[in-house]
Amino acid sequence: MIWGILLCCLAPPASGSLPQGKLPFFHGHVFENSPAASKVNGLSIPVTRVNAQKWCPAASGMRFKLYGNGSDDFRAFAHHKRGNVLLKTSRVLDRELRSEYRLSLARCCRTCASVASVKVDVLDTNDHQPTFLSASSIHISLDDTAALRSVIYRLEAADEDGGKNAELAFVSVPANGSLYVVPKTGEVLLVDSILGRNSTIKVYVYARDHGWPPLTSRAVLMSVTPRRWGGGRSAARAGRAPRALLDPGTVMTLNVSEDVGVGSVVVSLNPARFQSAAYELIFPEAESAAVSVGRDSGDLTVTRRLDREAEPVLELTVKVQDKQGVLSDTPPPPHPSLNDT
Repeated sequence: MIWGILLCCLAPPASGSLPQGKLPFFHGHVFENSPAASKVNGLSIPVTRVNAQKWCPAASGMRFKLYGNGSDDFRAFAHHKRGNVLLKTSRVLDRELRSEYRLSLARCCRTCASVASVKVDVLDTNDHQPTFLSASSIHISLDDTAALRSVIYRLEAADEDGGKNAELAFVSVPANGSLYVVPKTGEVLLVDSILGRNSTIKVYVYARDHGWPPLTSRAVLMSVTPRRWGGGRSAARAGRAPRALLDPGTVMTLNVSEDVGVGSVVVSLNPARFQSAAYELIFPEAESAAVSVGRDSGDLTVTRRLDREAEPVLELTVKVQDKQGVLSDTPPPPHPSLNDT
């Protein structure tokens, strides 16, 4: 007699003896960096839900086991007084390495069979300080006629944590009247005139997260050196102490967006080389000009909407006069020019 033998491959224990789609689902969480043997919170599996008694009548011989990728990071045990199955960590977990586990819970007596699906989320703790993506020092050479409120640099930083722990704010030290760092965006704005300034502006910038406790990055040193317009003058002429803000024959050019709002100060002509200066718009007439000049402040302020298509270039002539009676030797128009880009 000849026997035909059919070998059937059994599914691995993780698949279980019940259809996977019908297994009850349970969900819990644990914070990263928690010590080993920390309980998975929010996850308590009643033994009655997993039909354990049906498959293992002798409860004393029953045990629970986890299967799946990362199952060695946890252990399952039955809480005899409560009649529940709980999970505990078997090592310290790191959310940045793995934030989620999907496991299968099996009951084992004579054999092992899957009785539940389990998901464990690893929650973030604030354990990474922000880091800047730039070098530890930033050096900028800036035209001293740069428009006020212009963005001269954009700082970028990153944080490996998640959620609020990764939300950053930028701060600068010491407080500076010429530069302003926007906390949310890291944009560095020029907020005061640097016209005629010779010294370099230095400020330290930090990135700080919104976690608890908050963590702060290492400092980045930002140095802004004003670059004088008309810097190509001869040494002899540059060494001469001029009586006015502008040297004859020099035109100051400003690039201003046509989207700049009415009432915005685009640049300040102050400080002049007078102890007390007065400013006056000579050309064009104030009624038709798109920009006004503050008599005492020297601020150029937009007074009407700019339109690049209609007026690509605005030419102004400003007289700077010493209040003590010394007149400026400012040249005739055009001066200065606003390039509306």
